[in-house]
Amino acid sequence: MHPVFLKLGDFTIAMYGVMVAIGFALGLWLAGRRAARERISPEQINNLGVWLIVAGMLGGKLFYIVFFWSDFIGGWREEGIRSLREGFVFYGGFIGAALAGWFYTRTNKLPFLKLADIFAPSVALGHAFGRLGCFFNGCCYGKACDLPWAVKFPPPHVMHNIPVHPTQLYEVAGNLAIFTGLMLYHRHRRFPGQVWWFYMLEYGALRFAVEFFRGDYEHHYLGIFTLG
Repeated sequence: MHPVFLKLGDFTIAMYGVMVAIGFALGLWLAGRRAARERISPEQINNLGVWLIVAGMLGGKLFYIVFFWSDFIGGWREEGIRSLREGFVFYGGFIGAALAGWFYTRTNKLPFLKLADIFAPSVALGHAFGRLGCFFNGCCYGKACDLPWAVKFPPPHVMHNIPVHPTQLYEVAGNLAIFTGLMLYHRHRRFPGQVWWFYMLEYGALRFAVEFFRGDYEHHYLGIFTLG
C-alpha cells in the first residue's frame, strides 16, 4: 500500500492518479496506432481522447457521489476539496466516456462503431493500470481469506493485518487478458463494433465474478450481490 507517489511539503501526487494517467496515455497511444491502420487521423483520436478523459472522470465522480454519498460526505468533512482526488466508479466513467464518444463522432461525422473497436483494447489496458492504482491506494479491497496469495494492508487501512483477497490484482490480470485477446482478435473482426461488444461481454463477466470477492461494500442486494 503506497498511496503517495511524491510529496513535497503540502504538495502531494497520489499514486492512484499517476497510474490512471499512465493508463490514459498508453491507451491513447495504442488507439492512435490502430486508427492509422484504419485510415483515421491520429489527431482525431487525440482530440477525442480529451473528451473521453474529461467525461470519464466526471462520470466516475458523479456516480461515486450518487451511489456512495455517505463515503463522499465523510471524505469531504475530513479532507475538504482534497477528497475529490479519490472516489471514482468505473461504470460511471464508462458511461460518461461512451456518451462523449458518441457525441463527438456524431458531431465530426466519424464512424462510431469503428472507433469503438479501436478504443476497446485501450479501455481494458487503461483499466488495468487504474486497478493497479487501487491496489496501491488500498481501495476496492477484498474479503478476508486464508489463500496463499492473500495480501495484508498496513495501518491505518480498515482491514490492516488481515489477509484479504487481492481483488484489485484479480482485475489487473483479467483486464490484461482481455486487452491481449482483443488486440489479437481486432484484425479478424467480421463487422464494425464486434470488438467493442466482445469487450463489454468479457469485462462484464470479469467484474461479475470479482465482485463476489470484494469486501468494501456495506450493503448487499438479495444477500449476495454488490452494487457493482
